[in-house]
Amino acid sequence: GGVAHVSQGDPERMALGEWCMTQRKTEKLGRLRADRKTRLLEIGFVFDLQEVAWQQSFEELRLFAKANEGVSHVSHSDPERPELGTWCRKQRTQEKRGSLRADRKARLLEIGFVFEILED
Repeated sequence: GGVAHVSQGDPERMALGEWCMTQRKTEKLGRLRADRKTRLLEIGFVFDLQEVAWQQSFEELRLFAKANEGVSHVSHSDPERPELGTWCRKQRTQEKRGSLRADRKARLLEIGFVFEILED
């Protein structure tokens, strides 16, 4: 099944994008009726776009590590994967500041992610 995600900036679907944004805000405020939330979840509606983006980057890193014999270091200056490299750098920065969620840190460690590197 697909994921129900409509960009608010998509000109052909602007009204639907705005409606989706309203549903996300309403849910975040705890005001979305349970039956509506259930129906939206049943069709794959995405409430937390940041979580989905993190999961997608993690999966890309996991596949990179698998293809590179467990090496999960991607530099932010990697010309083939600049976005993934920047994402990895952000994870290191958050870990250093103590703001990386424990569940995310654990998942990164499971795939051999190195938080302390000599050069990046």
